[in-house]
Amino acid sequence: MVHCARCGEETTDAVRCSTCGQHYDYPCSGISEIGYRKLGAERQASWRCPNCKSTPATSGPDMGSPKHISLSLIMQEISNIKLTLNPLLDVLAGINDIKSDISLLKTSVEDFSTKFKDLDDRVRAVEGTKDEVLEMKSRLEGIENSLNERDQWMRLNNVEIKGVPLRDRENLVDVVSRIASRIQYPITKHNINFVVRVPSSEGRVKPIIVSFLNRYLKEDFVAAARACKNLCAADINLEGTSRIYINDHLTVQNKLLLNKAKKLAKEYDFEFIWVKNCKIFARKNQMSKSFVIKNDKDLSKIH
Repeated sequence: MVHCARCGEETTDAVRCSTCGQHYDYPCSGISEIGYRKLGAERQASWRCPNCKSTPATSGPDMGSPKHISLSLIMQEISNIKLTLNPLLDVLAGINDIKSDISLLKTSVEDFSTKFKDLDDRVRAVEGTKDEVLEMKSRLEGIENSLNERDQWMRLNNVEIKGVPLRDRENLVDVVSRIASRIQYPITKHNINFVVRVPSSEGRVKPIIVSFLNRYLKEDFVAAARACKNLCAADINLEGTSRIYINDHLTVQNKLLLNKAKKLAKEYDFEFIWVKNCKIFARKNQMSKSFVIKNDKDLSKIH
């Protein structure tokens, strides 16, 4: 605790005059606490009280005159104001930084706006070609369907036989003849255009493709095979008990279409999905009408 040299009050925080060595509280010192803190150590060490500032020197003008004292106080206040303004200068510098950031943000927003407009123009351009794309898609689907129908028509005389074990040096005409005898529809090699095994994408035994000379022979052969239930390899003197399946030779697209139709039939309780003359048919039950499934759009009829 020290006593203020001017008012005599005790204080725990005071400033010390570098000339007279007296202590003054802030109200009596003529400087605010904030202003004093901002003087720095060097200027605090050289600080003088108002009395010492107004004490006349050994020579020169009368420093104790009211005019000189007033000027000294004014200068002190100006100094205090400057010290008070220093934080405001920092704030102003911060505001300038913010203005700079806002300017950069404005530039970024304008750049984004330009890019967005460019993207919007592109989207509109794409939307403008939507009808053309739909038309091209429809035409492409039409071409694909036409090609599939042509491929299927070329297979109209063919049957696909699955489940026949593969043997070295096999005679496929003989294999087909034995199958024909087993299903009670005897044929000769003169009824066959060609017979061949083809690769299977399922990794199973290669199926046999038989091409008959005409569609009527093929249809009768398939009908006889379906009438003969549970045909297996042993029935044609081959090793094994694998089942033998005889069906129309469908294109890959129609095979996929048939699988989709069967899955939907299970989901919507359709009782009948079958193939006849290389066409896929569906019927809800015995009382409903049957319809042909030619493409994926027709699958919507199964519901």
